[in-house]
Amino acid sequence: MAVLDLPPTLEQVAQLQARMLEALPGGAAQLKTILPAEQLVSVLRATEAELRSEPTLVEISVEDPHAQIFVFGDTHGHFPDVAYILTQIGYPSPTRILVFNGDYVDRGSWGVELLALLCCLKCAAPKSIYLLRGNHESSSCTKWYGYSQEIRAKYEKQSKEIYSASKRLFSVMPLAALIQRNTLVMHGGLFRKPPEPKRGAKRRKVIHPIRAGVKLEPGTLDHLRVASKGGMDPDGCGTSLLATDVLWSDPIAAPGLFENDARGVGLIFGPDITEAFLKANGLRLIIRSHEGPDARDKRSDLPQVLEGYSFDHNTPAGQLVTVFSAPDYPQFQAVAGGDGAGKRCNNLAAVVVLSAPDYATPNMRTFEAVKPRPKADAYYDFEACCDSDTEAPAGSEGGSVVSSGTELEGDEAEGPPLSQTDGHPDINPAEPPEIVSPPADAAPPPAAIVLETAP
Repeated sequence: MAVLDLPPTLEQVAQLQARMLEALPGGAAQLKTILPAEQLVSVLRATEAELRSEPTLVEISVEDPHAQIFVFGDTHGHFPDVAYILTQIGYPSPTRILVFNGDYVDRGSWGVELLALLCCLKCAAPKSIYLLRGNHESSSCTKWYGYSQEIRAKYEKQSKEIYSASKRLFSVMPLAALIQRNTLVMHGGLFRKPPEPKRGAKRRKVIHPIRAGVKLEPGTLDHLRVASKGGMDPDGCGTSLLATDVLWSDPIAAPGLFENDARGVGLIFGPDITEAFLKANGLRLIIRSHEGPDARDKRSDLPQVLEGYSFDHNTPAGQLVTVFSAPDYPQFQAVAGGDGAGKRCNNLAAVVVLSAPDYATPNMRTFEAVKPRPKADAYYDFEACCDSDTEAPAGSEGGSVVSSGTELEGDEAEGPPLSQTDGHPDINPAEPPEIVSPPADAAPPPAAIVLETAP
């Protein structure tokens, strides 16, 4: 069993990380021998208390000119990869601030381990790491896309308490972070101006302002500051409307602001809307996540994210960039067929690095997947849910249907070949990205983790 005080020290977190990595080859049942259910629930509840005290829009001000801010995109249970990236970047500190932009669980095999690691780091260094909410931090997504089944496989009879604690934690996560008043980080994208509340109006199950004859307009940072965090399951209704947009919206290449019919929830917005939002709110950069290589493979209007990022909107007022931090995604693939299903993307993971003086010039560090890939269990029906996220998987009538004993061989066990650079020369970050390759045998031991670096 891991030794963890509450709050833990960073050294204790590093030891927990190492022990969880060592246990991966033993399968799902090994986790509870290292991190018992009671200990995990305590960590989740302590993190919930910390996040509950944070506002919907976290405002990060940096005074030390040597400080850097590292923004992660979706990580989706890629615990070995995130652990390796942290050995290269370092653990959070006053001069090393980490911002995680949601989607910690689902689709990958080690969402519990990843969430436990990040929660321990939050408890250990609450002012140096920020955990924002993604669309998968909800009761619906965690039911359909694997997290609930993963907990059941790893903790069996004690899974209900862990899942309940997880959902309460998700419900209080901030929706966005404003960095140095110049850069806005949020999971999906821009949001609508909320409708004026009507006195005595009851909450309706379906709200479609544009279909009800209400013109769509982008909201402002002030709307975000006073917004609800969305509750257990943001569904676009009532006070969760703005939260739903933040978590589910997507950029497009064409101008305009529209309902996101492809996902069934949220908005789609063009570069004109991004430019207007940047100008109206005095911003220079928007960092969002939400779309991996599988999603971008199904659209041709915006660049792919095979390097872990793409610059989607370049405007006179500033930029909008997508960052994705789960390499070799998706972890599980349907059997290859005539439609190209099963083709591995072999994408890199990226982390945005922001530095003084303005923290609005995005530089990229990119990372290859840790190899060999540990054997992995699929906790959701990845063949039925192979497309980009929607409000609920088409044709699904219940929770995940794949048993926890499903093991994949071949590429899933051995890992992909090295990714190739496929950049977009007309839209580049301020500096060429640094590609970091992990060692061939395993992620480094905890001694490699940088706990503090002197300015």
